[in-house]
Amino acid sequence: MLPPPPGNHSSASCYTGIPKVQVYSRHPAENGKPNFLNCYVSGFHPPEIEIDLLKNGEKMKVDRSDLSFSKDWSFYLLVHTDFTPNGVDEYSCRVQHSTLKEPLIVKWGKFSNSFLSC
Repeated sequence: MLPPPPGNHSSASCYTGIPKVQVYSRHPAENGKPNFLNCYVSGFHPPEIEIDLLKNGEKMKVDRSDLSFSKDWSFYLLVHTDFTPNGVDEYSCRVQHSTLKEPLIVKWGKFSNSFLSC
C-alpha cells in the first residue's frame, strides 16, 4: 500500500483529487495537415478513470501513457491520437471519474488549446 498523501489523511484511500484536463495539439493546427491531439489529465485520485478523445461526439481510437503519480500521490495520464484538423470537425476530451457528478467534456480549439482545472 502507498504511504498516505500529505495532510491529515489516515490512508491514501481517503484522499480524493478532482481531475484537471488539458486538451492540445502537438503542433500548431493547420487545416489539412496531420497532427496529434492530446488530452492530459492530472491531479486525480483514486486512480480509476476513463478518458476518451471524441470527434464530433464519437470515440476515437487512442493510445495512452502508463498511469503515473506525482509527489502528492495524485495520478496523471496522457491520452493521444493522430488527427487532421479540417475546420469542420469538433474534437474534445471526455473524462469520467468518481470525483465528478457527470462526465467532464473539454473542447479543443484550433486557435487556443483548452486547459481546464476544476
